[in-house]
Amino acid sequence: MKPKARTAALSLILLASTFTPASFLAQIQTPPALPLRFEVISVHPHPFAGDEPSNRRMLPGGRFVATATTVRTLLRIAFATDDNRISGAPKWVDDRLFDITATAVDRTDVKTPEQFQQLILSLLEDRFELKYHREQKVGPIYWLEVDKPGKLGPTLKPASATSEPNMSTNSNGTRTLMTATNMSMADIAAALRRQSGRPVQDHTSLAGTYTFQIQWAPEETPESTDQSLFTVLKDQLGLKLQPARGPIELIVIDHIAEPSAN
Repeated sequence: MKPKARTAALSLILLASTFTPASFLAQIQTPPALPLRFEVISVHPHPFAGDEPSNRRMLPGGRFVATATTVRTLLRIAFATDDNRISGAPKWVDDRLFDITATAVDRTDVKTPEQFQQLILSLLEDRFELKYHREQKVGPIYWLEVDKPGKLGPTLKPASATSEPNMSTNSNGTRTLMTATNMSMADIAAALRRQSGRPVQDHTSLAGTYTFQIQWAPEETPESTDQSLFTVLKDQLGLKLQPARGPIELIVIDHIAEPSAN
């Protein structure tokens, strides 16, 4: 083989070895999944008739139903934060009630709290013209930690692989009940944020998902038979909320408007 031909053949061999199917596919990055959105949304003012129960449900097939719900509540859900970390919203977001039905694109089932937040944010952006920006400051937070390393509380159990993820918190003013099924420690820390009044960061180093049910008194009184949240976390879950300082995210509402007629 002549020198030039040999060089050309060698170049082809090197080219082929560099761009094998496996190495080529490894260079292709899978695009990130698009945030979930609603494709059909119906919003109506709620006919006020007194003491209506406010309710929000995520149903199979990506269907969301809300009754007697304020936009303030939707903002809290969308950003997983508290009222004191949302600024710039007009007064009507607290005063006016709405009934809402919506269906996710492709009727996608919602399986995580993050997906639910994505959908509610899309609803606010599409029907309430929400525009916002985020700011950060340093302030008081809690670290969620294991109280005694290597030892969990009697109520905190590893979740069954077949159980559906679910987190619910219900309160009647004198007693709060929290039920968690197949939830990670990061999810549990996020749920404790509203109950503790501060952002909560997961510092447990616990992998996997867990199931539990606990109840406590939001405010301990001599007549209360329930313990405080801090005591219940230690005694029943083997966890503790450790005061710390860290970044706190603020949501600033730049624009929001009442929805137009359907």
